[in-house]
Amino acid sequence: MVLVFWALFFLDKAGFFDYGAWLARNFIISPVTRIFVYVGEESLFVFKNVFGVRGLIRENMFLKGELEFFRGEYFKLSRVSEENDFLRQALSLEKEDERKKLILAGILSFDPFQANDSFVINKGRRNRIKENDSVILSGNIVVGRVKEVGEKDSRVLLITSSQSKVTAVSEDDLAKGVVTGSASGALVLDLVLKDVELRRGQIFMTSGLDGVFRRGLLIGEISEIAGSVSATFQKASVRPFFNLRDLKQVFIVISE
Repeated sequence: MVLVFWALFFLDKAGFFDYGAWLARNFIISPVTRIFVYVGEESLFVFKNVFGVRGLIRENMFLKGELEFFRGEYFKLSRVSEENDFLRQALSLEKEDERKKLILAGILSFDPFQANDSFVINKGRRNRIKENDSVILSGNIVVGRVKEVGEKDSRVLLITSSQSKVTAVSEDDLAKGVVTGSASGALVLDLVLKDVELRRGQIFMTSGLDGVFRRGLLIGEISEIAGSVSATFQKASVRPFFNLRDLKQVFIVISE
């Protein structure tokens, strides 16, 4: 024991234990400490980034929500503007003939099997719609007539339908005939007397002789002349003054 004591005493005097402490501090404790500090800093950085990304996601979702809201408001204003335009047109049409009443109707759907045959509107019996009421656009352009009436909606037969026949007269009142639809949606002017001159661009309107459409509604213009189809009559193709793809709203003409 005495020898061990004196050995430890001389080692302490020689600085052996100080050197060992220095070695432990620099090569064991300090590296471990640095590792823990580094891991802590990196963990804090990761957490900050995670929460930062979550904040960006929330902000992005909020901005998207605002964008969708304002987009919806824009389309609402656009629809209101379109309806106001239609109503202004209706007022000008009503001034032309105080005996008729115009009702603005929206188109719900077209015939799924043949779009140029008919469509459904959002007005019906409760709106005083009746069968054979004329359906027109601004500018007195005829589109068709009411074929079936429900309580809240109605079906409109287009003049381009193969079931449609409209008595017609030219703008100069010289040529008279019947405009019929077809399966392809094209309009055909038929039963025009052979000695009457037809020309491209000639405008035809309703004559009022069929008891359905009043006189003066615009139908379309001649796009091609077929020539004589018999010893008595001639035929021509007519381009309507409306495009199905542009139809969204129409006017229903109700006679008082």
